[in-house]
Amino acid sequence: MAASGTDELHQALIRDHFRRPRNRGALEAPAMSGRAHNRFCGDTVIMWARLEDGLIAEVTFDGRGCAISLAAASMLTSVARGRSAAEIADLRQTFVDGLAPDGPALPKEVGDLRALAGVRRFPSRVRCALLPFEALEEALRGCR
Repeated sequence: MAASGTDELHQALIRDHFRRPRNRGALEAPAMSGRAHNRFCGDTVIMWARLEDGLIAEVTFDGRGCAISLAAASMLTSVARGRSAAEIADLRQTFVDGLAPDGPALPKEVGDLRALAGVRRFPSRVRCALLPFEALEEALRGCR
């Protein structure tokens, strides 16, 4: 079955974030960091965040892994800026719901992460898309 035009655009966006990641590299101290590792495939993502007035002022990532996990990390850095830890938890739940097999369409509030909606067809890859959220939530733990 051939990919639809939307699928092709989403795949191109995922490749773009993987090949030319946004906000990659460690933040200098003081910054919080969190790490998530997928034992199934070996992907690892580290997220760094700096808060100002309870909101994410800066967020970056690094890691190694598949196109999905690293593209998701790049995408998340853009959508996370300006949000609180509680908003990140809500955003993650929205993303999880949208990646469920019969889940709702992902809303605009998740930004480029919408391009990962097709991952729902591959349940073993959903964890790859969620890895950056796990790392960022670990970094933000205690900030709620």
